[in-house]
Amino acid sequence: MQQRAAVCFFLGILSFLIFLQPAMAADVKVTLYETDFSTDPGWITNNPSYYYWDVQREAYHFQTEGGTNGYSFLPVEYQRGPFTLEYDLVITSIKKDGAVRFGMTNTDMDISKGVNVLGVFEYEQYGRLMAIRVIDQNNHLHETTSQYDSYCGDQPNCATKQFAENTTYRVVIRYNDELTQADIKVTNTETGELLWGYFVPIGDQLYYLNRLAITTKGDYAIGNTAEGYIDNISLTTYVTVTPTTVVTTPPTTVPTTIPTTVPTPTPTESPVSPATLCAALVAAAGIAILSWRR
Repeated sequence: MQQRAAVCFFLGILSFLIFLQPAMAADVKVTLYETDFSTDPGWITNNPSYYYWDVQREAYHFQTEGGTNGYSFLPVEYQRGPFTLEYDLVITSIKKDGAVRFGMTNTDMDISKGVNVLGVFEYEQYGRLMAIRVIDQNNHLHETTSQYDSYCGDQPNCATKQFAENTTYRVVIRYNDELTQADIKVTNTETGELLWGYFVPIGDQLYYLNRLAITTKGDYAIGNTAEGYIDNISLTTYVTVTPTTVVTTPPTTVPTTIPTTVPTPTPTESPVSPATLCAALVAAAGIAILSWRR
């Protein structure tokens, strides 16, 4: 008997607690910015002859060059948390030491100091390399390139991966604030082949990222031009949303006629209130404990 009373008591408490549980929070995907450049994106640039919307191609033209402090950007409503940046990139020509750097930055848009998360395509001593480059708010550089000893070292079948001119690549950059790392994936849009992808550990969460930008600020080389187009940009994040329970009151029906005979009401039992239910459960617990002791 004692065991049965105890089981009933705990089952009652469990049911009551489940009834009182709030709605569970969920992460919802939110698009912060998206464009296919079918219309003028309205980006802000300090060099409109190098950075502009190509109306015929419906893509955004760039020509990067060191020593010019050239940039083009768009402010975005991002504060913190994970994000995913996707875009198409084609480089029509690139000279030695030239580079295309596009991603999330702060207001400085300087490639030599934080904060930024950039996908980088550059022509350097090891060839036409790709990279994921992060500079945090403490100005610490975190970078992994597609040069073999940067991302895979002595692993079997490890080779340097290089991009090609006049080839369109789909670039996906992700920042994970819980793991404090960023990663990149570069895919050939024509063949669907994954050209290269890797991650870079950061070790700290990033703040103050507030714009999408392609920039050469901090690049002081001369004559290192790179030209091409960016297209089909998408910037998304996840926000935590707690659903709310909406209580609706059913409409009351007002009778159009008043009955002449008022029937005698039949007594009915009132529903047990939560307070009464709690008191009953506590009393049951006390009885169960006393019975058990006896």
